[in-house]
Amino acid sequence: MHSSILKRTVLAAGSTLAVVALLAACSGRGNDTSAGSTTGSTGASFSRMAIVTPATEADHGWNQVGLKDAQEAADNLGLKLDSYPNVGYDNPETNIEQAAKKSGVGFVIAHASGFGDAAAKAQANTGVPVLVTDYPSKQVPGKVGVITFSAEQVGYLAGIAAAKTTQSKKLGVAISADDVNWYSMSGGFAQGARSIDPSIQIDVAYISAAGYDDSKGGKSIVQQLIAKGDDVVFGMGDGATVGYVAAVNDANAAGNKVKYIADIGDVSDLFTSKDALLASALWSFTGTYEQAVKDIKAGTYAKKPYNLDLANGGMLLQDTPNLTSDIKSAVKDATTKINSGAIKVDQAQTKAQLDKILAK
Repeated sequence: MHSSILKRTVLAAGSTLAVVALLAACSGRGNDTSAGSTTGSTGASFSRMAIVTPATEADHGWNQVGLKDAQEAADNLGLKLDSYPNVGYDNPETNIEQAAKKSGVGFVIAHASGFGDAAAKAQANTGVPVLVTDYPSKQVPGKVGVITFSAEQVGYLAGIAAAKTTQSKKLGVAISADDVNWYSMSGGFAQGARSIDPSIQIDVAYISAAGYDDSKGGKSIVQQLIAKGDDVVFGMGDGATVGYVAAVNDANAAGNKVKYIADIGDVSDLFTSKDALLASALWSFTGTYEQAVKDIKAGTYAKKPYNLDLANGGMLLQDTPNLTSDIKSAVKDATTKINSGAIKVDQAQTKAQLDKILAK
């Protein structure tokens, strides 16, 4: 679905608008709390699961949510979690294999699409089931599971919220990298916004091909969007998000009224004014992680990709005090129609496909 440098892909939530509390701190990861034992597809039992991530939860996005949700899933399943954050991309196979070889580990989450090949090799060397993101072609039943995403669905909901909030009728989209998920969510955002106002203007700014964690670049492009008059900004970034929010904070401190919509994680703690955070297009991996472990136990692991979308709660729009009752009603209605198929959201997987949607 995208090149090997990319970190992941994504989706949205059920028939009613979910109210999401602040994401819990992850300081308990890896602690030896009480744990149970789960039987794997090979007949072996395991009491631990592991997650390997390229960065830390400080990104307020991909890594934050992966680490938090893995701990939540482990707790719900009665397993211990071993976390290996911030390993980068230099030698992922060794890191993933190390996680799989630890005594008691029966499931490893390789939380980056750039880890796909390395995870498959580690699985072949250890026999421990792994879960990767993107690339359904890498799926190997019983061995390598794949998470895919319907990110356009939650992007559509974010677009509705933005269109019902803007005063200037100008919306900004900040994209940190050449990433299929960013294109997918941005395309959904444009479709959702124009379902409310077909004449609305949408400006898109890019940091670079792989600027996921470029906070300085993120701040710069959001400043450019705000200078164009965009008063609602939808940011996709990982660590670049810190820069996006800094630009919004500065704009509001200077007397501008700019709202921000985040992606994947919760960014509430970054804002100097809580009025500036409209919502976040949240992703939730907890249910998928739990299902993967249950499938290993049942001997049915990785029979098909594990997809995140609105219907299964893998994607959802965060509820905040800044969402009006009108916005909530419109989001609820759109969620129901997307889940039923009454609304079909086109998915952009490339910049060219996104440009085509924006040009409509």
